[in-house]
Amino acid sequence: MAKYPLIKTTLKDRLLGGHYQEGLPLPSEPQLAREFEVSRMTARRAIDELEREGYVYRVQGAGTFPTGKRFRQGMFRVRPFKDWARHPDHRTGVLHAMQIQATPEIAIVLQVQSGDPVVFVHRLRTAGDEALVIEKRYINAALAGDLLSQNLAAESIHEVLVSMGVPLTRVEQALEAVNLRQEEADLLRVPVGTAAFLLRRTTYSGTKRVSYVNYWVRGDRYAFQDSFEP
Repeated sequence: MAKYPLIKTTLKDRLLGGHYQEGLPLPSEPQLAREFEVSRMTARRAIDELEREGYVYRVQGAGTFPTGKRFRQGMFRVRPFKDWARHPDHRTGVLHAMQIQATPEIAIVLQVQSGDPVVFVHRLRTAGDEALVIEKRYINAALAGDLLSQNLAAESIHEVLVSMGVPLTRVEQALEAVNLRQEEADLLRVPVGTAAFLLRRTTYSGTKRVSYVNYWVRGDRYAFQDSFEP
């Protein structure tokens, strides 16, 4: 199995655990390549992903630095897709909907083998002329049925899966603040590096992982709120 997911996970655990001191640079890409016995390109890929997710930042000529420890706190829920879709001013565009081969990282998340088929759905939500939310979703193809034949610009993928006989029993999700890289910034029509929310969600059917999705949400146009018993 490729070492890239292991490197990224190990570095993330170290960052969250305070292994790297704030204000001091992480080991260089050549040093990481030697430690993990991989190419410099593989080490760079792991750092690139951690930077995109907001765990580190680069300073030209000085190195890569930790952004600081993240504390896990609270509970939140996200408005269902059907509630979004019924608003007359809201639109959802399907940028891609296809079957692809699982990358090593996606294979780990979905508990499949690297190279196994997964369904990839890439959607963009807009309100009026403003792009607000990017969605990149990966679904275990063995559980996806004829999902790709559905009208994914209007249908909730969650509800489609349930209607096909896939009971969705549990959701794990995490919300973080990130700086947008070029691809997401272009889609949301904001400058590169703009702060945004990144919502990661994994959906289960029993013990099987059915779906893994990333949402990039414009922080200047979106707010999360909830009501619960204290």
